[in-house]
This record gives sequence, C-alpha cells and structure tokens, in this order.
Amino acid sequence: MTEIPLNLAYSPSHFARDFEATLTRQAALGSDLVARHQPVTLRYGEDPAARLNLFVPESTSGPWPLMLFIHGGYWQALDNTATDFLAKRYLARGMAFASLGYGLAPETSINTMVSQCIEGVAAACNALADNGGVWSIVLGGHSAGAQLAYWVAVNGGIPIDKLILVSGVYDLTPLVDTYVNEALELTPTQALALSPIFADSSKLPSCQVVIAENDPPAFRQQTHDFVAALKTSHIQVELVDIANCDHFDVLDAL
Repeated sequence: MTEIPLNLAYSPSHFARDFEATLTRQAALGSDLVARHQPVTLRYGEDPAARLNLFVPESTSGPWPLMLFIHGGYWQALDNTATDFLAKRYLARGMAFASLGYGLAPETSINTMVSQCIEGVAAACNALADNGGVWSIVLGGHSAGAQLAYWVAVNGGIPIDKLILVSGVYDLTPLVDTYVNEALELTPTQALALSPIFADSSKLPSCQVVIAENDPPAFRQQTHDFVAALKTSHIQVELVDIANCDHFDVLDAL
C-alpha cells in the first residue's frame, strides 16, 4: 500500500464527499434555528470570538441537563455558530445547549483557547443558575474542538458528567510537520504537551469517543490509540464508529 503523504493524511477535506456543502448546510440549519428559537449570546473575555449561544428549552423549567459543544476547524477556522444546528436535537430532549467559541490561531494560542472555553463553560452554567440551574453537564467537541474539550474537562474545575469527543486530534506531534502548523507554530515539545494521548487521563469523566468511517485513516488510528490509552487509565469509554459518514457530516449522525 502506498503511504499517504503527511499533509494529505491530516487533511479531512481530502477524504470527505463535499465538505463545503456540508458546512454550508449545517450553517443554514443553525441560522434557521436561531431565527425560530432565539439563543442568549454570552461573551467572555476581550476576544470577540470568545462567545457562546445558549439555547434554553421553552417548554420546561430548570434545572436542565446542559450540553456544551466546541467547534472544530484545526484551531484556525470557523466559529461557535458552526455548531448551532446541533441545538435542535438537544432542545427536543429537554436539554439546554451552548455552542462555545474561542479565539483562533495564529492570534490565539491553543492554551489560551482552552482557557477561553473553560470561561465559556462557567458563563453558561452561571447564566442557567440565574434561571433554574443545571443538574448535569455533558461536554462535546469536534476535531480540534475534541482536543480542547479534553483539556477543559481535565483542567476546568467544573464537574463534567460525560465527555463526547468526535473525530478528534489526540496526538498533535505529527501536525508539527504539516500545513496545519503554519498558523499554530507549535514546537515538538509544545505539541507533545498539548496531546491528550500523552496526558494523565485518570480523572477524566466517562467518555464517548466517536469516529467516522470516512475520516482520514490517521484520525481513525489516533482514535483507536486514544481509546486504548483511556482503557489503560481505567476510564469508562465507549468507541462509536459511524458508518457512511465523513469528518464533517458525522455531526449530522450524532
């Protein structure tokens, strides 16, 4: 088998059917939902990208279970509105939903992104505390957002009941030699320190780790390696492999 060049191995769009059409469709669904179910927009910090949309069920009163989700984009693209469309399915289950945003590279470091997302989780919880409260917290993330969600769960100080990580990057060290690092400017040492697979996961909550059939092979291998590492740390983890999906439309099948 011919080895895939490293840049292609970590290029989700190369393996996707039509990633631009998927992102456009998801954005349109999110805009339609916002028009019908107005969220509360909260900002945290000075970065205009550090904001969230908080959707609260209209037919129930709190306390609510809260789902928070962190978007992907290789730490350098998209914003929180990219995941607004997900709110519809959680609202239908009586859950509040928050789409979290963060500053992007190259202006913002990954460590700062993690700190901003931690502030976002606190902001959402505080907002609901004034209106019925929260009785459980699920934190999710897609792609780069999965890496950020991991560190929020580890370092955030707010008890997370469950973590849902979708098509994530758990070992950043291969990215150092790819196009992705042009904006991130990570050194090998920094990439190692930011990689969940090499971190102490012993205090992580239960996890659902999701991968798409048509994710890049490198992503699929990282997912299996990460799940194995979590099992070694005795973390309750479920691997979900979703058929007939790619890195982008996998969110439609959550």
